[in-house]
Amino acid sequence: MSKKWREFSLYFDYGKADPKDIEEFEKKYNICLPKTYKELMLEHNGVNFKEESFDFINSRGQEDMRSFLFYSFGEENDGENIEFYNKGLQDPLYYGVPGLIGFGSTAEGDTVCFDYRDDPKTCEPKVVLLVHDEYDDLPDGTSHMHIEPIANNFDEFLDMLYEFKDEDIEWE
Repeated sequence: MSKKWREFSLYFDYGKADPKDIEEFEKKYNICLPKTYKELMLEHNGVNFKEESFDFINSRGQEDMRSFLFYSFGEENDGENIEFYNKGLQDPLYYGVPGLIGFGSTAEGDTVCFDYRDDPKTCEPKVVLLVHDEYDDLPDGTSHMHIEPIANNFDEFLDMLYEFKDEDIEWE
């Protein structure tokens, strides 16, 4: 299990999540959230670390990068509330995808999700990116937002996070 997040530098958080809020969320969506994720939220609800960036190879085979922040549990903060952002996320009417649970968003407006489609009962789902402005057509004639695979589990996702610095850019 990754403990790397304990070494991250904190920009801000909303204190500690209430364990009851996490339990109610799991019951509402009939899921089991990853243990490391719950530990993180119980320490740093709605956290934004300096290590907020991750790289991945997108479905076009290109290197891609996103900056990311976590949604928060509870109504008492003005953060990116996890309940609010998951209301329409699974609804095909809004091009959502059943089986995805958003736990954060990127600066581009995309949603970082736990993917329960292959195994709805897992406590270690894959992590994917739900791209809000690209769509995939399905054989039945419907569409949903495009999905990019990111990591095999939450610990692997945490291990991908790094602090972006301007000197990391290669200017032409």
